[in-house]
Amino acid sequence: MAERDLPEDDANPPPHLSNSVPRREFLKASAAAAGATLLASCLSSNDSETEIAASEDPVSRFDHMVVVMFENRSLDNLLGYLYPAGQGFNGLSGKTLTNPVPPFINDGHAFVTARPSPGTDADMQNPSPDPGEPYPRINTQLFGIVNPTTNQFESATEMQPPYNAPPAGTTPTMQGFVQDYCNTFVQTQGRNPTFDEYRVIMDTFTSAQLPVLSTLAQSFAVYDAWFCAVPSQTICNRSFFHASSSSGFVINVPYKKWLETNFAPTIFNRLQDAGRKWCVYYDPTQLVPFTALIHAPVLFPYWRTNFGTMDDFYSDVATGNLPDYAFIEPRMAFNHNDFHPPGPLFIDKVPIPGPSDVRAADLLLHQIYSAIRTSASVQGSNATNTMLLVTFDEHGGCYDHVAPPSATPPENPQPEGEMGFFFDRLGVRIPTIAISAYTAANTIVNRPVHHAALIRTLSRKYGLAPLTERDRGAPDLSDAINLTTARSPSTWPVTVPRPVPPSALNTDPTSAALAPIPLNELERHIVGLAMAQFTGVEPTEASIPTTIGEAYALLKPLTAGAFGRT
Repeated sequence: MAERDLPEDDANPPPHLSNSVPRREFLKASAAAAGATLLASCLSSNDSETEIAASEDPVSRFDHMVVVMFENRSLDNLLGYLYPAGQGFNGLSGKTLTNPVPPFINDGHAFVTARPSPGTDADMQNPSPDPGEPYPRINTQLFGIVNPTTNQFESATEMQPPYNAPPAGTTPTMQGFVQDYCNTFVQTQGRNPTFDEYRVIMDTFTSAQLPVLSTLAQSFAVYDAWFCAVPSQTICNRSFFHASSSSGFVINVPYKKWLETNFAPTIFNRLQDAGRKWCVYYDPTQLVPFTALIHAPVLFPYWRTNFGTMDDFYSDVATGNLPDYAFIEPRMAFNHNDFHPPGPLFIDKVPIPGPSDVRAADLLLHQIYSAIRTSASVQGSNATNTMLLVTFDEHGGCYDHVAPPSATPPENPQPEGEMGFFFDRLGVRIPTIAISAYTAANTIVNRPVHHAALIRTLSRKYGLAPLTERDRGAPDLSDAINLTTARSPSTWPVTVPRPVPPSALNTDPTSAALAPIPLNELERHIVGLAMAQFTGVEPTEASIPTTIGEAYALLKPLTAGAFGRT
């Protein structure tokens, strides 16, 4: 795309599309580097602070990649109003987008219109209850189909073929989000939702409500066409992110299938074989890193060497000891700070709500970004030679208006997978932000990208063989690396998170306030997967603890000594 100069009044500059380098942005970055602060001068002895030839491979402009993967939000849900209409960002601004209300609701409302969230404390918990996210439910969200009709109020594991899937080649209409949210509400609560209860599935948080996420999206590069790998839930997409495969699975359960048959090699294995350093960081409160369980058959040898806590992460950042690739797991269990919507426990169809506040996740992002922004090691990792990628596993049932495209299956030919899926179409758009010294402010990457971009980027950087056909020809992250002179960290924004309610900051699973709180669906999946791993027995639904205190008491002795760097 041709270069676009900023107008004289650039208080609200138009975004830069794809990987263009506007002249004024280049000059700003150059001036910032020349007028370095003490922090920048500490970094100036590092070659990454110097001007780089424009012809050099963009992925060579960083030495350390850090990825933090949050949970279950669509692009429209978190960043729909990030830019005004006409600024090159495919969001919700300037559009009137609706979804029909299913006829069985019969409350006088024909449709729900996408809107900014009102922003009350209660809204910070929305959508509540948790939307449906397994493969059959997402088929309904994308295509507005329930097939057969008996699937309407069934749980995903009880649904019948074709699992609400349309005929091959059908284009998603993106008109079934309200329909599926109402279906899920009835299935879990045994009654019809009110208009105020179901309209939240179309709500979008504003920049003022999530200032850290929005500031970083505007100050660096935001992707408006990043799609998750599978139109389904967490474990499948997290598996694809690091393996370009989910071993044919499209739903989380049963758990032992991941532990016994998910032998797909990961980018961690490729890096290990190439002599590159990597680490997965997780919250110590959680006890078990989710990534270690998902890829247990191939990552088990590294549980005691390559899995560290967030305390290790902050220490490694401060001392310049980040590995070549670092993957961060938010706290996904025991009062999560991962953006996941609340998932109340239902007893006889009566919901017992659990906490879930998006401000806690925005705070975590602030802490991770701030640690990297202020890192100043001369010889090791620092702000100038580190790229931070902020992304999500999948959309979690939250509304998005852009139809996912087709996808390259992992295998050629691709065998039929679980629930008849051939992995030939991607999942829904998710928010993704690339942050680096070589990323121009207000960059928008419009090119379609998907989860294999991370693997493709690291493979390109280190000369690694592809893992599957999915990542062999996948786009990489080079569109977001569009400056040839580093932006001094002293010019990066200082993020300011909103105050977080004290209840969302409690990290003691044994406390009187937290112990009785019910687990959401993802937390139960993490606990169930850990039970299967450490007991060797597939847990029954009834055997999985229902509260934070019970789950912590069960997992602590089961997992003692299994993880942690030595």
